[in-house]
Amino acid sequence: MSKFFYPGKVSSAKFVLLVALSVLIILLDVRTKVFAPVRPYLSWLVTPIQLLVTTPRKIVVWTGEHLESREDLVAQNQALNAEILVLQSQLQRLNSLKAENVRLRELLDASQRVDEKVVMAEVIGYDQNAYSHKILIDKGFSNGAYVGQAVLGATGVLGQVVETAAYSSRVLLIADASHFVPVQLARTGFRSILRGTGDLKRLELMSVPHTTDIKKGDILNTSGLDKRFPQGYPVGVVKSVTHVPGKPYADVVVVPLAQLARSRHVMLIDRQAESKE
Repeated sequence: MSKFFYPGKVSSAKFVLLVALSVLIILLDVRTKVFAPVRPYLSWLVTPIQLLVTTPRKIVVWTGEHLESREDLVAQNQALNAEILVLQSQLQRLNSLKAENVRLRELLDASQRVDEKVVMAEVIGYDQNAYSHKILIDKGFSNGAYVGQAVLGATGVLGQVVETAAYSSRVLLIADASHFVPVQLARTGFRSILRGTGDLKRLELMSVPHTTDIKKGDILNTSGLDKRFPQGYPVGVVKSVTHVPGKPYADVVVVPLAQLARSRHVMLIDRQAESKE
């Protein structure tokens, strides 16, 4: 039976001989530098083995550093995103305060132009009914509010109080379809009735003859004929005048001057105090 030689199977005598030969070669190289001329060539043979041995360690180190740096970048990115959100929130708050400051200044300027006694109020709610346009303010009969009281914004007439409680009141806006305001054309003095249409951006001027001198851009002020809205307060501006053949009156569309959907602070005109005096 033939015998096979396995490289991995080395006898102890041969192993000892190899070790002794290795030690001898090392001593000869140290003492006599006999292998100095061939060492560069031998290093070429050793280099692949060194690379093979060190590569796994390098891969492990590189992978660890890469994962660590990636986690750091992810954490920094999350922190920066959170900081951006905070700064954006602060900026929005600052813009909101700036806009509110502008509105308050406009309202203050408007209150100084009002001859009657005024009570300042804040809008605290809007009517949820789609068929009516009402707002809720934070002044009630305990603050002197009363039904029929005129309500103004910084740029024009808003409406009138239709319901009061102790500390709040409900205001019917001039855009409501059931609201009517006696007005006067500032340029010519023509008088008519301005009614709401249910649209916050559209009012209609009633009973305007075709021969009336009225045009786009004309300002309509309160006429004071109803004894509810004081005379001379701006209500709206004419958007269009349409003459339809066969109709007795012209179709006049008016845009309200007051910010009906955005006003936060309003003025209540106290005409009862005026009548008492």
